[in-house]
Amino acid sequence: GAATELVQMSDYVVNACRDCLPWVCLKNLKCTYEDENFEYLSQKLLDCGGLVLGSPVYWWDTSAMVRYFFLKMFRIFAMSGKLRGLPAFGIAIAGGTGNGMTIGLRPLYHFFQIMHIRALDPVPATRFDLNHAIDRAREQGQQIAGMVQERVPFSSWEECLLWYDNLPYIGDSRADERRLLAAITAEAVPEERKQDIEGNLARADILAASGRSVDSMKEITKIVNSCSKILSE
Repeated sequence: GAATELVQMSDYVVNACRDCLPWVCLKNLKCTYEDENFEYLSQKLLDCGGLVLGSPVYWWDTSAMVRYFFLKMFRIFAMSGKLRGLPAFGIAIAGGTGNGMTIGLRPLYHFFQIMHIRALDPVPATRFDLNHAIDRAREQGQQIAGMVQERVPFSSWEECLLWYDNLPYIGDSRADERRLLAAITAEAVPEERKQDIEGNLARADILAASGRSVDSMKEITKIVNSCSKILSE
């Protein structure tokens, strides 16, 4: 086991970075302007042995308060090496429509990459597969607990880049995400209602393979919309 602490970023919204010059914070690692919330959050991050970072998804993107924190962390700590090798993973919670479940992970993993954090596989989550996402997050949390005693920094910037290139979901297209969402929503529909699902995933795949990408996406949209309607009844 490992001691854990939940920190709600909404309770500590940081001020926007001013990108001020001269770049004093690069060397003294302290924002020139008073920002108690940033000092609190950044110190928590610098002191932790492992990190699970979750963010809601709005319009296929992470929240503004998370971005504010990331941008200030980049400015002050990205070149300091303070977080090199920190074990972590990110969760994107697209709780309404499910849109952005994988694309919303990109800002989190961009942050991890720039900070040279050693991130595990990302966890996309929707209301349609929440229990599965929780189980997956629990498994990875246990994995992180076993990694906190000894960080394993990347041997080079190139290794870091390749590490992130090989993680699932991060390079997914919007079409990839929509297909995944269609599969998840269809799986969530009760067996006795599956005959009410409109559209067909196999047909969508055939259309995509034949170069009819727009028609394939329309078929996928039928599945997602009909499944969402059934699950909302």
